[in-house]
Amino acid sequence: MLKNMYDYHIGNTPLRKLPDINGNQIFIKMEGDNFLGSIKARTGYYLINNLPDEADGKTIIESTSGNLGFALGYFCKETGRKFLALTDPSIAAFKQERLQRADIDFMQVQAELGFDYRSSRIRMAERMVASGEYFWVNQYDNPAGIEAHVATTAPEIWEQSEHQVTHVICAMGSCGTVCGLGRYFHSCSDIVKVIGVEPFGSTIFGQTHQDYINVGAGLVGKPGNLDKNPHTVDEAFTVLDYESIQAAQTLWHKYQIDAGVSTGMAYYIAEQIAKTLSGCYIVIISADGREAYREYL
Repeated sequence: MLKNMYDYHIGNTPLRKLPDINGNQIFIKMEGDNFLGSIKARTGYYLINNLPDEADGKTIIESTSGNLGFALGYFCKETGRKFLALTDPSIAAFKQERLQRADIDFMQVQAELGFDYRSSRIRMAERMVASGEYFWVNQYDNPAGIEAHVATTAPEIWEQSEHQVTHVICAMGSCGTVCGLGRYFHSCSDIVKVIGVEPFGSTIFGQTHQDYINVGAGLVGKPGNLDKNPHTVDEAFTVLDYESIQAAQTLWHKYQIDAGVSTGMAYYIAEQIAKTLSGCYIVIISADGREAYREYL
């Protein structure tokens, strides 16, 4: 059985202040400060702590770009379960090395003809489940992943901002984070807008499917999390790779914010929103650090 999440030093991550833009306050929620190094520590904890009885005796599997696999591997060990991460060749070498150092099993999935890497990983998980030996936690369609942010991330922001927050911006992939934020803030405020961002080429809300560099965000089509919670996202934007990279470079070189391309996407949209409004309190979710994108940042 797992300890309380906060006993693992997960959560209560800081809000870091950035310079105001056009009279708007800008903050970044530094999820890279979590134990295990990313916001996926929250998700991994909730997914493993809420496994159904049917998972007993089976190897837990998940399609992952690295962060969630690392968290799931840790919490499976804590509970004596077997775990296998389904990764792919596009994932940063340091993330795969980190899995190896932690003795977490992983399998690289090759892209199937006509499918991108992430879709191919998901298809592999579906086939493995059919064998009866594996249980797929399915971060893309699992209410426990959403609850992680309803119960922890969103209330933290609400209290840290002293109920002043007006906009929360985060990258979308599995959409567990954005749906959890939306469900919480829409239940306690008529003012807070929850804004999702995805790389241009992702089709969660975007229309054009093409390659993009961000392995931690984006998806082909809407994940089950969002399909079942369609009103949690107030606005959605797509951001080009070079815009994300430039924004992340600005965060590092100008403000010494250690953040990756997903955070760059969110910061880019925060800048655009701030140019058209004033008097807002904008919080950006920074999922992790810049290590996976050293070649760009």
